[in-house]
Amino acid sequence: MSHDQLQPYLARPLAPVDPAVAAAIAAGPIDPAQALAPTECDRLLDPFPLPAENGWCTLPDGVGYVAVRTAMPGVSAEMVDWWFDWHPRQGIRYRVWHPLAHRENSVEQPATPGHKAHWGAVHHPVEDIGTGEEHMRIEFTRPSEIGMSNDALALPHVGTIVCGLAGDDRRRMRHTIMFHVFLRHGDGVVLRSRFWIGAAIRPYGPLGAAGAALLNNRFVRGAIIPRRVPAALARHCTEEYANLAALLPELYQRFGPAT
Repeated sequence: MSHDQLQPYLARPLAPVDPAVAAAIAAGPIDPAQALAPTECDRLLDPFPLPAENGWCTLPDGVGYVAVRTAMPGVSAEMVDWWFDWHPRQGIRYRVWHPLAHRENSVEQPATPGHKAHWGAVHHPVEDIGTGEEHMRIEFTRPSEIGMSNDALALPHVGTIVCGLAGDDRRRMRHTIMFHVFLRHGDGVVLRSRFWIGAAIRPYGPLGAAGAALLNNRFVRGAIIPRRVPAALARHCTEEYANLAALLPELYQRFGPAT
C-alpha cells in the first residue's frame, strides 16, 4: 500500500467527541471509590452501565486510573481485530488514527500466532498525549493472562477484547495495565477502556521480577507518574477512539481482508 492512499486521512479533522464524555473528563477527578481495581476486570464484561464509565483519578496506592466509554456504531468486532493487526505495520497507518498525537509505530510479531493476530505482538508507538513525546511499548496478550475469566470472549454480547501491558521503551520499564472491551451494541459496538497507570511497574530484562517487588509502591508511582497523566490519557483516549469509530468502517472496506 502506498502512502498516497492514506495521505487524505491525515488532513481530516478529528471526529467530534461525545459532549457528555468530554464533560465528564473535564469535570476533574472522580471519587476513587467509584474506580475498579485490576482484579475486578471481569466487571467490564457487564452489558449494563457501571459506576463512573467516564473519568479519571489517582487511587490511594498512587495508581492512575482512567475510564472511558466510546460508542462505535457501524463498527464490528472483526474490524477491531483487523485494525490492531493492520495499523502497526506502517507508521502512517498509526498517524491516521490520531494525526495530532500519533507520530510513529512498529511491531514485533509473535513467534507463535495466537487465536487473535495481535495476541503476543509488541507494538512500539511514539505519541504525545499532551505530556510530551513518549516512546511506548505495548505487549498485547490474551485477556486471561492479565486477570480476566477464560471464557470472556465466549459471552455472546462480547465482541472482542484488546488488552495488554504498556511501558516505556526508552526507560526500559513496564508500568500500566490496559483493557479495551468491545461489547456488541445495536449495529456496532460500545467500547469500555480502562487503564491502571503504574499498577504493573517492572523493568524489562532478566531482573524484572526482582525490580517489580521493589518498585510497585505508592512512593515510586508518585515519583515516576506525573500528576497530569491520568487526565491527559483520558482526553486522548476519548479523541482517538471517537476518531477510530468514524474511520474504521471506511478503512476496513477499502483496505480490509476482502480487498
